[in-house]
Amino acid sequence: MIGTYGGRLSTLALASGLMVALAGQAAAQRRETISAPVGGVYVGIFAGAVALDSTINLQADGTRPGAKLVDQGGDGAIVGLRTGWGTLVSQHVYTGLELEGVVPIDANSRYDVNGLRYRRRLQNEVGAYGRVGWSPDGYSLLFLRGGLAVPLTTVDQRVIAIIGAGAEVPFGRRFAGRVDISYSFPFGGAHLETYRLIAGVVLRF
Repeated sequence: MIGTYGGRLSTLALASGLMVALAGQAAAQRRETISAPVGGVYVGIFAGAVALDSTINLQADGTRPGAKLVDQGGDGAIVGLRTGWGTLVSQHVYTGLELEGVVPIDANSRYDVNGLRYRRRLQNEVGAYGRVGWSPDGYSLLFLRGGLAVPLTTVDQRVIAIIGAGAEVPFGRRFAGRVDISYSFPFGGAHLETYRLIAGVVLRF
């Protein structure tokens, strides 16, 4: 368990360092050729990896003892779309809102204990998020993000709280590359929690 968490924390730390390095490199370059600054309306696509942890408590009955199932080996991929708006409220401080839809690809946890098999799958979800960040040059951005998402399922529609961080670096007149890391707090009957690392492209208007 400790090794699993340690590996995930190391991955998140590495991703955070990469985002800071990319944003720092972007800030050191001149942006006269970039026509779309970080503020305004944008749309984007993304894809990445997700790791899942889940816990289920089984009550004892006449055929089996009680058990607590903890799975830290779930994983899969996710793809999605997002759109949003933001603005620089000062020379460097950014705030914004965005909507996001996520489609998991074979992202699930599996259990096989006491002769019983269980499977918990990450569902399609839609969410709304707020972002605050720091833009060193008006074009690149380091940000924190938090919001709520709702699974698109009739089984368990509990609201999911998600927090994260990321960076955007422009690479053309209207495009920017974006990297996000995020964590969703435990939710649902399986106490499912996720760790997500995604990358994508943003089109700024």
